[in-house]
Amino acid sequence: MNVSSPVPTKIPLLFEKSILEQGDQISKKLHLLSMQRFPPHAKKNLRSFSLAEVATYLGVSQSHLKKLHLEGKGPVPETSTSGRRSYTAEQMLELRQYLDQYGRSDARMYVPHRRPGEKLQILAVVNFKGGSGKTTTAAHLAQYLSLTGHRVLAVDLDPQASLSSLHGFQPELDQTKSLYDSIRYDDQKVPLSEIIKPTNFPGLDIVPANLELQEFEYDTPLAMTDRSS
Repeated sequence: MNVSSPVPTKIPLLFEKSILEQGDQISKKLHLLSMQRFPPHAKKNLRSFSLAEVATYLGVSQSHLKKLHLEGKGPVPETSTSGRRSYTAEQMLELRQYLDQYGRSDARMYVPHRRPGEKLQILAVVNFKGGSGKTTTAAHLAQYLSLTGHRVLAVDLDPQASLSSLHGFQPELDQTKSLYDSIRYDDQKVPLSEIIKPTNFPGLDIVPANLELQEFEYDTPLAMTDRSS
């Protein structure tokens, strides 16, 4: 009994062309939607903060802030029709500087910058398991420290660049340099200072990431091999 093997069928060229065209149309539509939702030159804004929030971040009472406003001292808050005061993050920083200069308490509580002789503090949020909250923790920590008057530099080490995206950067669209440009091994390496970007939080800067960081994992063994040879 002879059993003939099935003859492999070829996908008609017209069908293959149709699939490629549909894929191209889908890609264009997705790109268009991305551009509409996240324009390349869009800027991420930050909400205002209530009087109670500002008092908590500054470490003073609400009545003290009201007194400053009534006496015309410090930045002028926005006042709603119901009389509620709110400050922007920039105004909160101005209040810190004002209290630092004219306040009676220790200036360190208002402007907690490094003093001469103090070392740079480095905090790392690291976990080898994905989805464990690293990005969320790092973002909240960096934003909180900036709102409490600290100068913060966030360094995004994740090729997915979720931390960068949370602060308004679009790794898949922006032409912004990333951390990879500062740690690469070739002659295109640039100083880290050229990569640091400001965020919508005053006092919080970031070294953004993108998918190029994955290249570092492949570049490093090659560079080590070249050095040892």
